[in-house]
Parts: sequence; structure tokens; C-alpha cells
Amino acid sequence: MRRLADWMKSIGPGRLINISLAAGIVLSLVFVHAEFTRGLNSRRAEIRQAMDTQAIALDGTLAAISGRVERLREWTRRAIQAPPADTPQLNAFLDGAAQTGADEVPMLDHVGPAGANPLDGPVPAALLALPDRALARHEGLSRPDRAHWRAEAATAVALAQQLALDVRTQPGLGRGYFIATSGLVAVAPWRPADSAQGLMAGIFERKAYRLSTLAANPAGRVLWTETPASPPQGQASSGDMRDEGLAQPLPTVAAPIDDQGRFLGAVAFDLDPALLALPAADAAAGGAVLLLGSDDRLLSAAGTPPADLFQQGRPTPVGLAAVMGKTAATAEHAGYLITTRPLANAPWRLVHVAPRAALTWSLVMHTAGSMAGFSSVLLAVVLLFNMVVRRMVRSQERSAAAEREARAATEQALAELRAAHDELDFLNREKTRFFSLISHDLRGPFNVLLGMTKELADYGTRMAPADVADFAASVHQSAVTAHTLLDNLLNWSRVQMSGTPFSPSVMPLGEVVAAAIHDLGPTADAKGIRILDASGDRHILADRTMVLAILRNLLANAIKFSHPNQGVQVTSRALGDRLEIAVSDRGIGMDPEQLDQLYRREAQDSRPGTLGEVGTGLGLTLVRDLVARHGGVLALDSQPGVGTTVSFTVPLAAAPR
Repeated sequence: MRRLADWMKSIGPGRLINISLAAGIVLSLVFVHAEFTRGLNSRRAEIRQAMDTQAIALDGTLAAISGRVERLREWTRRAIQAPPADTPQLNAFLDGAAQTGADEVPMLDHVGPAGANPLDGPVPAALLALPDRALARHEGLSRPDRAHWRAEAATAVALAQQLALDVRTQPGLGRGYFIATSGLVAVAPWRPADSAQGLMAGIFERKAYRLSTLAANPAGRVLWTETPASPPQGQASSGDMRDEGLAQPLPTVAAPIDDQGRFLGAVAFDLDPALLALPAADAAAGGAVLLLGSDDRLLSAAGTPPADLFQQGRPTPVGLAAVMGKTAATAEHAGYLITTRPLANAPWRLVHVAPRAALTWSLVMHTAGSMAGFSSVLLAVVLLFNMVVRRMVRSQERSAAAEREARAATEQALAELRAAHDELDFLNREKTRFFSLISHDLRGPFNVLLGMTKELADYGTRMAPADVADFAASVHQSAVTAHTLLDNLLNWSRVQMSGTPFSPSVMPLGEVVAAAIHDLGPTADAKGIRILDASGDRHILADRTMVLAILRNLLANAIKFSHPNQGVQVTSRALGDRLEIAVSDRGIGMDPEQLDQLYRREAQDSRPGTLGEVGTGLGLTLVRDLVARHGGVLALDSQPGVGTTVSFTVPLAAAPR
């Protein structure tokens, strides 16, 4: 340190100022670079967040559409089994299909009576069929006998109304179809300007609704496709429609329908182009947001896609496939920052493309403006304090060394004190919890035991031997229950007081519920309360002693606050990877103020039961702690005079082999 001070004196004040100025400039440049890097990373994070938001919103709509298609498919499978309606209009329609020429299309428009739609008014749907003479032109089509065809036509009439309702109520749906292998088609909505011949030709020639493709779908899953939209019949194609590769694709969704393994056809929808409308991209940076189909066909775009990333005459982006796979990614390619997000419910993906040069320039200007003032102040401070620094170096170093030593000693003492405090606090809480479990959980069995022995003491000499034997058996069972409970509490306390973690294992839930019901059986029988086990045959990953203590406390509270001769029910349901277990009663319930106190863990006296039963008020606190050890959540739902449902969650496990 002395050599450094001597060297600083030897170089002189002038040189020292130059060195300090150079150091200030270097430091300013470092801060500018750090600010630029932070801004670039922040911009990338904003783009990724915006893409995630758009993907989630679009995925939600696509999931709802997929659910509608699945519902229609299941509805059609059931409806095809129902006896067909025999109406004159339907018979005339079927006769027309057998008698008309090969180039004509029999049609039954506005199917269904007026007002049949829940939205009121006639159903805007139609029923079409290929004539018998034209059926052979299409591969894979065949017509069943008259009875089966009438049943299929009647189902199509009813399904047309469902299609019309879904198109009206589900955002994103343009037009719905039911396409049968018999050449029968139900379409909704049906517009007066539609051409029956053009519509039928488009349906049976389009790749999206080609029945052979849908029949080859072994899993019967919903299929999302994109095909170039055909212009209306009788109109010329626009210039960009002459090349199928450049035509605006029309997204579609379809699902096959089968009846006991026999392929019947498909339900399908054209998607509304407004569904794929994307929010405007960052125009200042020259960015664009693209929606690409399963084969990287451009479905929609916000902003102008960069021309140098697209090959002339083809919708597939050049080079994008090389930088991005089918998963979420951010990469740089050909001077562009490219971010992609795949959709979960359709084989499509969102792509954001922004020129790196424009993005870099905007960040440079922003960084330069924000850092100019900082650099000026920094350089001024370097010049002003240059002379003072030379005189304060030694004293600051000595002060810093002494301060470091004092801080290290203080931190070490605080760490030791904190560790001791935490250990004492842990032991105190575990001790309190242990005594709380003993005082709360052992009171019930011993109350039953004392009551039965009191009955034997008062009336034993006047009771029949059989009754005395029954009482003795009940007393023995209560003693066994109390002994088992005490043994479980002691085992659990040893685990807690030793500081070792709880020991979860895979076990059937029904076995633990049955054990808890068995323990509380005498208490429930004394009030004439029946405990119903509807928990099912699922398995859980939990500490058996803790779950048993949770169920005993919840069942004891349910029995305590239930009126005589009522019922208590134990149920369960799966919530993802966790299982929710609920204990419900129809007792006195709780008002919102009492529930709020329980949620805020405010201390309160135990309320008496319906027959004056008393408690310690610690049961729910113990349950909450034990549920927390399993990473679960405790929930209460109660209404005065209606009853209470207390539920908690534990990890769900697969049944062991």
C-alpha cells in the first residue's frame, strides 16, 4: 500500500487527473454497454410475454371449439341410435335423392320447425344429398338401406339445429357441417345466396373434409387443417388466388364419427377468419406477428412480413424452419430477432419477426440519452475528488479493514444467536403442538370410556348379563381406541421432536378413512349419526398418522355440530396431481364472521356442540398445521342452519402394482 502511495506521489497531479479522466470515460462506456444489454434483454422479454399472452388467448378459444366438436360427435353417436322421425318432408327429400338427375342436388332448407332454436326463429340450416346417380363418382361413399338412411337423415336434421346454435354462440366458428358417407350433408348456417351444387362439390373435393382422410384417423382425434379458400361459384378468382400456394388458407376443424366401429362420417367447422386476426406488431421497430399452419403456411399476419425471409411464390418462410423447431424459442437469423410460440390445441404457431438493426438503433438512442447525464456527473465527480482520494486512500483502507473485521464478528454472532433462537422456537412450537394433540384428541375417547363406565357403575347390578357383556365390549373397544390413538400421538411426537421429516408413503385412502370412522364410531352412534364413506378407491402419498389425525379431528367436529340422527359424509375428488378430501355435515354451520376468524387464525373459544359437547378449540389449528406439512390447502364452506364442508388436499398417487 505504501508503494502505491509513493507511486501516486511520483507521477504528479497532472498525470493523475489524466488517468482519472480516462478511468471515468471507460467506466461510462461500461455502464452504457450494460444499459444497452439490459434494454435489449428487456425488449426480448416483452416480446416473449406478448407472444405468450397471444398464444394463451388463442389457445383458449381453440380449446372451446375442440370441446364443441367433441360434444357434437358424442351427441351424434347417441342420436343415431334413436328411432327416426317419419315426416312427409323428410320422405319427399329422400325420394328426391333417388329420382333426380346426377347433376342436381336435392335440398331441404330451413330444417326444423320455427322457434325450435333456443335463440328463437327458424333454424338457418339446410339438408343436402348427392343423388343416387352421382354417388358412384365419389370414392368411399355408399348408401345404406332405406330404414338406416332415414335414421341418418333424421339425425342430420336434429344435428343441423345443433350446428346452427354452436355457430351462433361459439366465437370463432364460421360454418358447421355434418358429412355422412351416404352422401348426406347438413350445413349451418344456410344463406339464400348459397349454391347447393357448388357447396356439395366443394365439400366432397376439399382435402380438409375428405372422408377418406378422416376415416384413416385411428385415434378419432380432432383434426385441424388449412386449405386454400375457393372463390364462390360463378365468380372469377383474384390474381393471388390463381396460385394455390399463395391463396389465403381457410382453417378448418373436423372429427370423425363412428357407430360401433363403423365409420359414418364427420362433424366439421370452417373457422371464422376473425378468429385468426392478430394484434398490431411493433410498427416502430418494423416488426411483424405471423400465424403459421402445420406446414408453415401463412394463416394470418399483423404487419408486413419481411420479404427477404419469404421465398417468392411460396408461403413457407425461408430459413425459419432451420432456426426454430416446433417448441417455444427465441433466435437470431439473417439480421432478424425471431420469437416463436406453438399453440397447444392446434398444430399452429405464432412467430414474431423484428429487424435487429432497427431494434438496436432505438435502444442505442434511448441508452445514449439516458446515460449522457450520468456520464457527465461521473466525470465531474472524478475530477473533483481526484486530489482528495490521494490523501484519503490510507485512512479509508484502514477504516475499511477495521469495519470488515467488526462486521464479520457481528454477523457471526448474529448467525449463532439466530440459529439458537430458531432451534428454541422450533422446540417450543413442537412441544406446544404435542400437548395440544394430546389434550384435544384424547378427550373424545376418554369421554366415551368414562360415560360407559359410569353407566356400569350406576346400573350394573340391575342390568342383564347380556347387556353388561355388551357394555364391557364397548368399554374394551373404547380403551383399545384410546390406546391406539395415544400410541399414534407418541410415535408422531417422537418424529417431530427429533427434528426428522415426516414419512409419507403410498396408501389407499379408503383404508385411512375407514380407520378414522372406526375410531369415531362410538361417538357417532351415541348421537345416532351415520358416517357415509364415499371417498373411493384412490391412493395417496402421505403420512398415515397425520392424515388419520386430520380425519379424526374433522369427523369429530362434524359429529359435534350435527343434530342427532343426521348424517356425515366423506368424499374425495382429483384435482390434477392432488386429491381433495372433504368432510361434510348438515349441522348448525357457521356465519361469515366465524369463518373469517378461522381463516385469519384468530383465537376463539370452542363452541358447544348440538348436545352441549365441549372442546379445546385446537382441532382446526392442528388440522391446518398437518395439512401444511403435506403441502396442501385447507378450505371451509359453511352456512348457518345448512351445514359445513371442510376440505383439504394431499398428493395423489398411483396404485402400487
